[in-house]
Amino acid sequence: MTEEINNLLNSGKHISAFIECMKSRTEEDVISAKKILKEIKSYSKLSDDYKSYNIKIKSINEEKQFAYSVSRKYKNFLNQIENNVDLTNKTIGYLENTDGYLFNYFSNSGHNSVGYTLDETNWSRAVFSNFPVYKREYMKAPLPKLCIGNEFNHNIDLFIWIVNDYKAEKLFLESILADDTIAIYNFSDSVYDNQLSTHIPYGKTSVLDGLEVLKSKSLIFRVDIDKCRDNNGFMYSSKGHYFVETIKQYISNPNITYRESYLKYYYEKFTPSNRRDNYLWSFDADCFPMDHGWLYDPWRKPANPPLRLARFETRKGGNHNFGPNTEEFGEAEFKRLVSVYESLKLNGYNPDLYVDGYITGYLLVRKNDYRYVISEGQHRIAALAALGYDKIICRFDLKPWTNEVVFYNQAPKWPQVEAGIFSSKLAKLCFEHFFKDNNTNLCAFLNSKN
Repeated sequence: MTEEINNLLNSGKHISAFIECMKSRTEEDVISAKKILKEIKSYSKLSDDYKSYNIKIKSINEEKQFAYSVSRKYKNFLNQIENNVDLTNKTIGYLENTDGYLFNYFSNSGHNSVGYTLDETNWSRAVFSNFPVYKREYMKAPLPKLCIGNEFNHNIDLFIWIVNDYKAEKLFLESILADDTIAIYNFSDSVYDNQLSTHIPYGKTSVLDGLEVLKSKSLIFRVDIDKCRDNNGFMYSSKGHYFVETIKQYISNPNITYRESYLKYYYEKFTPSNRRDNYLWSFDADCFPMDHGWLYDPWRKPANPPLRLARFETRKGGNHNFGPNTEEFGEAEFKRLVSVYESLKLNGYNPDLYVDGYITGYLLVRKNDYRYVISEGQHRIAALAALGYDKIICRFDLKPWTNEVVFYNQAPKWPQVEAGIFSSKLAKLCFEHFFKDNNTNLCAFLNSKN
């Protein structure tokens, strides 16, 4: 760490120190950047019309704000590229003049890439465009290299240029693109040029389906909604899911209130007091410690967490996975469901256009089958299920305590099993729970409470 970075840290300017670390990109400075993230807070706010969003970054003695417009232009241009060129197994160069769209695309896609910006303003707008996600995940996945100025790596196969300021950008690119065998794509609102060298064959870049993602470095992939589960193990595509049923009620009767909704009924009737009740287990097997409180899933880190006697609140006043919850909490959940549904009905699901736009979660894998457990985006996937989607593009949850993929046959090595909290047998029962039809059990349980 340089003296300049140390001086910034000592003066409480953690944001500036983070920027300097990310600009240098030495191994030591990237490690320092991850540590500095703990001293930075970030906030994002989407506009009511979903056409813009703001990001605020704060540390002890610093604050920065960025405003972004949501535009489909860059998405449409990139779709044209993906439909004509296979970007996999290549080193891609690109001009980052897209307010972070291309930077975030390459952060998630797993393609080997290096980006270039004309100046530090463009660099900062790109790096901070999805900062709340990188902050939440403490950069568990390394961000792709993004350069300022004409530092250039000639070992690239393809260069992408989406034109904003033709003259200035052309002059800049001519100073760094000396190799005329490099393919360059130029796009603008009125100009479409395609110069493709003979060593780059035509092809197509596709989002990976399901378990195909295991053979790649991609963080984004497509899953069947039938295989998606919430933290209770309930399906979104089958009768009885509390969020989906509530949205369907709203579709049938837009004047429905929370007090009349399935959601309120669910929160009043389904009030588990421990993890065993939460899973609706009725068999007589020894479930300790499942029946003594709330534990992490056996595959979750860190090992040996404390047993929680009180359930965890997802927000003040309640837990959106089950009841009991305060009236205010339930009302807020109901309004959020309606708002998310109306937005997705109008705008569609375009996670790459928004800060923290992807539904995130992790895979449970047993032989050639999987389940995708949702971590972030419960309201969005419920709305998509109610709208009739059968597949979604999602992203791995990279929080430090999560495993992106959990394999059934590795149960003895799961953190809570190795720590002696769960037996391997009980841990596998927890895993198997997510592969069963728990919605039928839920409906039967709720009917028994009438």
